[in-house]
Amino acid sequence: MKINYTPLNSSLDINKRQIQTSIAPKTTKEDQDYKYRIDPIVSVSISQNLILQNNRLDKSIRILAQDVILNEITYLSDSESDIEQTVASFWKNNINELYKQIQEFYSYGFGASEIIFDEETGLPKELYQIPAETLFIKQESNRDGTYSYYAVQKINGKPDVKMKLSRFTYDQEDDDLPTCFWLGGGKTSEFYEIPYWLPAFNSISAKVALDELNAKKINEGNLMSGILVIRRPPAIEGEKEETKKNLEDQMTDAGTGILVMDLESFNTEIPLEVEYVPISEQNYSYLSELADRCDEDILACFSIPKVRLMIDDVTESMNSQKSNTIYEIYTKSLENEQLPFEIEINKFNKKYFKYNGVVDIETPIFSDKKDVEVGAILNLFNNGILTLGETIKAVSPYYPKLQLDVNETNPLFNERYYNGRLLGLNNYSDSDFSEVNEVMAWLQS
Repeated sequence: MKINYTPLNSSLDINKRQIQTSIAPKTTKEDQDYKYRIDPIVSVSISQNLILQNNRLDKSIRILAQDVILNEITYLSDSESDIEQTVASFWKNNINELYKQIQEFYSYGFGASEIIFDEETGLPKELYQIPAETLFIKQESNRDGTYSYYAVQKINGKPDVKMKLSRFTYDQEDDDLPTCFWLGGGKTSEFYEIPYWLPAFNSISAKVALDELNAKKINEGNLMSGILVIRRPPAIEGEKEETKKNLEDQMTDAGTGILVMDLESFNTEIPLEVEYVPISEQNYSYLSELADRCDEDILACFSIPKVRLMIDDVTESMNSQKSNTIYEIYTKSLENEQLPFEIEINKFNKKYFKYNGVVDIETPIFSDKKDVEVGAILNLFNNGILTLGETIKAVSPYYPKLQLDVNETNPLFNERYYNGRLLGLNNYSDSDFSEVNEVMAWLQS
């Protein structure tokens, strides 16, 4: 006998089959408007649908993009030049557009921005992020048997916009076309990557189905937790209505979640019986654990620790360094994540600014890690192990905007202190002390 089960989410199987079809091996696709077009590995509309319905996935994408790009950018070159200042100013002013572009890269496997050039200098002036849902790649044949590739922005009701890709060189006939800064491709295909979240597709879909199930149960009304069965002898004539009213009042006062069954027996000898029959959601524990596992699978795709999402469900002892260790591992992962974007930025700078320096995107210093490391340094200082000068040099990198200078000629900077008290026996002038008072006050704050 075959048993048919009602699916929790009827669209789950449809989405899965659409994704499997999307990632089938292919190069180009014929289109009614464009002879050859290359679409993303996974349809943007399918990706959007899943991301919008899964808060953990959406948040993971935004957090990873923030940690990768919204940091200080340093420029490593043999000598400083005016163009370096221009390059630094350009990326500082357009960092938010690049951030949105990288968000879409993690969402859909690619992201793009239009480059706006200064008419006077010919240098890039602005970036405008282009929504991924409006883009695809067009392939055109050249007379010599080669191909040229363009980004096409297709917007309903407006003429399609054909753009050059910053990574390629084009003929003079394309000089008037706008230019697109494209992120994506290189490992899986020339233009697109497989979205980071795809390995957790089943978990993402399952979590969406669970959310829909919960909403459906709430919309349908009260959730019964049990049945209260009352078996009683028949009421005496004249008291029947009053007894019924009392039961109705008690049911109202009891609130929701309990179904009361008032069973009147025909046997006048039967005693009054009250029985509570609990109705347990036998799958509740399984579904609850499944929801947690689904969230963890999503974080695993992006290599994001739970503590980064302010989820602190691990008990640590006071001396535990577990959180610090997790942040250290996550920081190493971020450095690897930044590498392909640094390479693209370096190519961009070299092509459009003629700047050969190398950019280095810093990783964020998480407060937990920062507090632990600074606290360890100050603890060594307060116990007389580090000198005042050594302490300032060790702490300064954590507070780049705070000017803490060490005067090498002041002997007090070479002394040790115990909880702010000088351990040295030498006599020092008032001017020596006045120079370090401000620094000491800050260290003790």
